Amino acid sequence: MAVPPGPEAPAPEPGRADTQALLARAVEQLAAATRSPRVAAWGPGRTGEPVVLAARIEGAALVSPQLSDWQAACQLSRPVDLGGSGRPEALATLPERAGFTAAAPIRSTGGDAAAVLLLGGPADPAGRVRPRTLAALGAAAERLRGPLALAEADQRLAQLDLEIRRLDRMATLGSLVAEVVHEIRNPLVSVKTFLQLLPERDQDPEFTESFLQVARDELQRIERLLNVVLQHGRPPRAARSEEHAVLAEAFDSLLHLVRFRADEREVRLESELEAELPDLALGADSLRQALLNLAMNAIEATPPQGAVTLRGRMAKGAVEVVVDDEGPGVPEALRAQLLAPFYSTKPERPGGLGLSITARIVTEAGGRLLIEDAPGGGARFRLHLPIRP
Repeated sequence: MAVPPGPEAPAPEPGRADTQALLARAVEQLAAATRSPRVAAWGPGRTGEPVVLAARIEGAALVSPQLSDWQAACQLSRPVDLGGSGRPEALATLPERAGFTAAAPIRSTGGDAAAVLLLGGPADPAGRVRPRTLAALGAAAERLRGPLALAEADQRLAQLDLEIRRLDRMATLGSLVAEVVHEIRNPLVSVKTFLQLLPERDQDPEFTESFLQVARDELQRIERLLNVVLQHGRPPRAARSEEHAVLAEAFDSLLHLVRFRADEREVRLESELEAELPDLALGADSLRQALLNLAMNAIEATPPQGAVTLRGRMAKGAVEVVVDDEGPGVPEALRAQLLAPFYSTKPERPGGLGLSITARIVTEAGGRLLIEDAPGGGARFRLHLPIRP
């Protein structure tokens, strides 16, 4: 009767399942051709230990291979009568212990033993195994060389694919953590700035009311971001069908958020916004994050006494947002790289994620981000954002 692999054999995995299927068919064919009641195939397990990969056993229970059995069988160069003079001494007790009287290696393309076929029975006692049985055993091992080599290659490719996927998940996790850190840092800086200015301006109702609301909004956005990360294991998608954003609200919130940073750097903030622009097809948080990244980069690039200008208007069936700075500009050769994750023109600072996050948000919403030269010098970042249907 056919016997499944022993309990020590690992569950089939990609490639290994093909190997076991090949060996199982070979064991059945060899048992029929030699009329041997005990036929088995050994092979290495996941950690290199010998296991039974296929077997057809009648009579006494199947015995698991010992490491010394496997190592000795791997040294065979041809089919061997385990009771004859050419057998390895380490296999001398195998006929009595396991009922196998002959063995033949199946060599891989590299010359190592990929598996070992064994058989035994009353018609082939140890020391008197029939020549035709040895010939059938050798022929079966030879026929398996090519298919087993292909199965082994498939298994290695499958293992490599699993490793690549694991590394990709690790890289995604690293990118996720970096994005979360980046997206949280900007609102925390704003809250920190508010707390620093509070002792000096705690008697200014306009300051406290406006900035307290901004601080509350930013802390709520951080909380929503963390909730999405916990639920989905990745940053929130930029656009879903039920989401929408109002550009005027995003501009108002953004100007409150970055004004104190601009004042610290002595940079003027200017804005121009067409009236009654349609709602946009992306989330309010996503739009604010995209604009915040552009505005912060523009403020940092602009020298003292310079200006950063934000404009919003209709253009070719979409809403266009333009952010101009008065910095050194972006050379055309670097513009594509500037949108790549972790790229930065500031070698003394890590990160380079802000523009990458903005590009991802805009692209996932169905829009475009372009980098150009500003008319008065500096850089221009132009967003084409889709209108909510």
